[in-house]
Amino acid sequence: MRIIGVDPGLGNTGVGVIEKRSGAVNPGAGLNYIYSEVLRTPRGTLSQRLLYLHEHLMAIVKETGAEVMAVEDQFFGKNVQTAFKTGQARGAALLAAARCELPVILIPPARVKMAVVGNGRASKEQVRHMVGQILNLSSLPSSLDCSDALAVALCHAFSPDIANLPDRNL
Repeated sequence: MRIIGVDPGLGNTGVGVIEKRSGAVNPGAGLNYIYSEVLRTPRGTLSQRLLYLHEHLMAIVKETGAEVMAVEDQFFGKNVQTAFKTGQARGAALLAAARCELPVILIPPARVKMAVVGNGRASKEQVRHMVGQILNLSSLPSSLDCSDALAVALCHAFSPDIANLPDRNL
């Protein structure tokens, strides 16, 4: 199964695709890195930036053969404007999944960190390091947005109990 992980943001959206081969016994076994990128939206109106994310995510889904989309769910921070913009970027990702007929799972950031690092309060650098270890990468992902997106995909791969529960908030 190919899983596309998305770490949404209006300026930078991390995207990571992994493949989980069936029959693997251990959580980290049978996982392959396929692709990662940071989608950097060009300057423009909000609607133009969201359209850019939507179209590029659809293209990545089609190019990589992703079968499910795991999206980091929104957390509530101190900056309300940032939270709104992140939510709008998440909406563009969900629309892309719907248009590509992919099941979607929303995963809270703490659950992603717990699944990948073993600590729900892990730093982004710790997540990046563990993503590199789990996927046996020759070098760490170039950006924290990429490693976060790959971590979201890994969290879904590690959670067979939620694998067939699309559109569910955890």
